Amino acid sequence: MGWFDDNHPMGARAQEEEDDAIESMGWNKWYKDPQPAGGAHEPARVERPEAEWDENKWRKTNLQDGDTMAKGKAKTMYLLTDKDLLPLSYQKEMNSRGFNNMKMYRKREVERLSWKKYGGPNGLKAAKEAKKSVKTASPKVSGSPPCSFGAGDRTNQ
Repeated sequence: MGWFDDNHPMGARAQEEEDDAIESMGWNKWYKDPQPAGGAHEPARVERPEAEWDENKWRKTNLQDGDTMAKGKAKTMYLLTDKDLLPLSYQKEMNSRGFNNMKMYRKREVERLSWKKYGGPNGLKAAKEAKKSVKTASPKVSGSPPCSFGAGDRTNQ
């Protein structure tokens, strides 16, 4: 909350009353994106030797129940795509500058979805390491001549 909400006597109480009113009307602050014609589906599996597809063998999550994260962070941290995130519900939240709604997803759901895609926590860890090694191993192309557009076509005028 901002300065006004912290220092105004109605700030926190007004927000609680709004939340109660929304809940009493049966509305939900959680939204879902429109699903494709065939419906939402599980993300495509990424096969790795480290992957464990039996969900009963996965460790418990370390994340708290009510924690949320922005869509961009969910995509980079858990190696997911927009299509992978379609079945998940999200909350709309303003960014720090006061405009552009962000999509805030539940961390536990994002982590679980990522584990389903990569084969548990070990599969996700291996996918992150593979991505990191690909980024660091890509050599820069050097020694190429600078681009000269039409340098040979010039005539004296």
